[in-house]
Amino acid sequence: MKRTQRGTTLMEIAVTLAVIGVITSVALVNMDDVRLKQSERDGLREISILAIQARTSARKGQYPVRLAVHPRTDRPGHIIRWEQLGCTNPTDKWGVDCPSAACQSNACGQGGCTCVAVGEPIPVPDTLDISALDGLCWLARSAQPRQRGTAGPHPTDCDKNAAPPQGPLRIKERGGVVHHLLQVDGLTGAMRMIDCTGSTPDPACTGP
Repeated sequence: MKRTQRGTTLMEIAVTLAVIGVITSVALVNMDDVRLKQSERDGLREISILAIQARTSARKGQYPVRLAVHPRTDRPGHIIRWEQLGCTNPTDKWGVDCPSAACQSNACGQGGCTCVAVGEPIPVPDTLDISALDGLCWLARSAQPRQRGTAGPHPTDCDKNAAPPQGPLRIKERGGVVHHLLQVDGLTGAMRMIDCTGSTPDPACTGP
């Protein structure tokens, strides 16, 4: 029997290329998602280290230390760093009048606020909303935590009379979903990052 040979038609080539294109686009999307999740994990780990550094600095010195979130200057986005707030009297060795009123309501270098030291800024992935950490403070020596005070006309940081964090601080991710919490002990200021994505999530993950 004589066999006839035929070449590949344009339609078959087009279909093959279309299938390859779909497979490639799916692979690229998955790769971008993997990179994004890795960036978020790296950011959360660095934020945990930063918070530990802030608490340690407060315990060892006479100056309160806060976490501060600032806009990036090189591109859209934010950075987070710790800031050691100065006292009303720069020669105060005991931290009696610390922080100064200027630093309670202003960023370092603004409104008369002079910071003693600042930590290395950490870029925050755009997919992470860490606004709940902004203004979190540890008082000098005791390292007792304080949230940003909102009782007066202006928000105040490191107010000794302010309340400690009331429950875990929620870090929002894409779509406003909360996958991680920063739990801060109201007495000692000790912290732990809670991952709510596991098969048996921490009880704190089910809170309001």
